[in-house]
Amino acid sequence: MTKIELIDKTEKWLVDNQLSVSFKDLDRPWGAFWHISPDSLNNFLKLFFPDFNPGNQFISPKILLVEPGKRLSLQIHHKRSERWHIIDGPVKIVLNKDELIIESGKTITIKTEEIHRLCGLDQAGVVAEIWIHHDPLDPSTEEDITRLADDFTRN
Repeated sequence: MTKIELIDKTEKWLVDNQLSVSFKDLDRPWGAFWHISPDSLNNFLKLFFPDFNPGNQFISPKILLVEPGKRLSLQIHHKRSERWHIIDGPVKIVLNKDELIIESGKTITIKTEEIHRLCGLDQAGVVAEIWIHHDPLDPSTEEDITRLADDFTRN
């Protein structure tokens, strides 16, 4: 499938699962992502993280699409931890010094300051992601990233 076909398939899937989008970036060199609207948060959690109770934590839900053979930066975050639920996989995840193949339906937690990377394999990977912000008054953003290595020469 082309990137456009993968994006179209993912956007149809979002509509079919009644997930509205507040922002999307379809131009990432590794694929695309969609921020899920606050009005879809409960549905998002029920679909992908039914045992997760955010309580009073400030969270941000996203859907990531990683193209076959592409990978995100090897990175760390300072102001958030993340939970990933593999919707369509398998995908490879680098977590600290380990490389893991994670199948569809599995969930993984990435703690603040843990080195991590998401990689597409032979097929595209689709991942539900929750950012768990550590300070609701100073939430994490797309800039809360320290890239340790990047295939696309980004800082």
